[in-house]
Parts: sequence; structure tokens; C-alpha cells
Amino acid sequence: MSIIIVPLEGMVIMESNTAVSALTILQYLALIHQVTYTNVCREVGLTPQQFSDWVKKRRPVPKERLQALAEFFKVEAELLIDENNYLLDLTPETKIEVQILFLTRMLMNEEENPEKEGYQQKLQQLQWEKRKQSLITRFSTLLDHKNKQIEELCLAFLHQMENESSEV
Repeated sequence: MSIIIVPLEGMVIMESNTAVSALTILQYLALIHQVTYTNVCREVGLTPQQFSDWVKKRRPVPKERLQALAEFFKVEAELLIDENNYLLDLTPETKIEVQILFLTRMLMNEEENPEKEGYQQKLQQLQWEKRKQSLITRFSTLLDHKNKQIEELCLAFLHQMENESSEV
């Protein structure tokens, strides 16, 4: 697994091509901010048991606690939970979205910094990764239908694209 250390605000951005393990978005936010779950609990007035119950989806996150977590990580509360107030799992798409959000905020808050150009390049790379992941998800959703005709169309499309790209 490769990690890019971003010195501003102590944030770590993991490469998009690394495997997404069974994390929630909340856990990923703690990871990239390099704060322990204990510190998150202390800062927002939670017990470690509450945090654990939410991460393990034993209980929904109460609205007032959700708002405290959102403010702590400077994100919209809706990014963290589903329609039933349970924490959302980190998906490849949400991982990229969180990284884009943070890089965009860092660039907005930065004045002249020698690393600004690197951040801008990383942001462009993440925006491409987001579009690519969207296409992968769409193809995957189609293939989940287990429809032979859809599978054959996908294979024919891929074959045609591969042949055209090798001719260029």
C-alpha cells in the first residue's frame, strides 16, 4: 500500500488504487487526519463504546453527535450516514470524494506554497480516478444483472476499444 504524506494539517492521502478495506467513512476520516478513535471521542464528547457501536452498526448515530463529528472533521453530516443514521461504509467512490474534498479545501486555504502545484496535480488525478471509478461501477452494476446479452455487449465493446487503442 502506498501513502502520500501531505504535510498541511497533518493529513494523509492514500493512493486511490489501494484496496478499500471494511472501513466506514468516519474511520477513514480519522485515518487521513491521523487522529486516534480515542482522540476523536475525547474531542467530541463520546465514549469509545459509542464509537464502536456506530462503527459496528449496532446503533445509529444520534443527530447531535453526528453534527459534532461533522464539525470536528469539517464535512457535511450527510457524508457520514445513510438514511437510517447508520455510518456509511467507505467505497472506492467515497474514498476518492473525501480526498477531493480535502485537497480542494487545502488549495482554497493555501496562499503561496511550493507544494501547491503538487496538490493541484493530485486533485486532477483524483478527478480522473473519480470518473474512472464511476465507469467501473456502472459496468459492474450492469454485469450484476447476470444477463448474457449485457455481458456479450460489454465484452464486444471492450474488445473493440482494446483493438482500437492498439492500432493508435
